Amino acid sequence: MKHLTIKALFISAVAALSMNVQAADTTYDNCLADAELLIATAIKDGGPAARQIEQKTTVAECKATLTAIEEKYGDKTIGLNPSSVMTPEDRLAWSKLFDAIDAKKFTGTRYNMAAYYR
Repeated sequence: MKHLTIKALFISAVAALSMNVQAADTTYDNCLADAELLIATAIKDGGPAARQIEQKTTVAECKATLTAIEEKYGDKTIGLNPSSVMTPEDRLAWSKLFDAIDAKKFTGTRYNMAAYYR
C-alpha cells in the first residue's frame, strides 16, 4: 500500500510540475503575443489606440532573446547574416521575433499595414 501511495504522490508531483512549466510564458512568447495584440488593435481601433496598450515585455528584452538565438551559432555568423547558418527552426523563430520587435516599436510592414491602411 505504501508503494502505491508513494507512486501516486510522485506522479501527481510530476504532473503538477509539467503543468507549471507549460503555463510559464517565455520572453519569446510574450514578445510575439505583444506584437499580435498591437497589430490586432491597430486593425480594429487604429494606431493611436495600439500605442496606448501596455506591453508585457520591452523591446530590449526581445532584442536580448534575439541575441540569444544568434549566440547559439557563435563565430559562424561573423561577416554573415546569422540566418544563413541557422537551422530552419531557429531561422523561423528569429524572423518572427524580428517582426515582433518591429511591431513593438510601431514600425514594420505588418504594423504599418494594420495602422495606416485599415
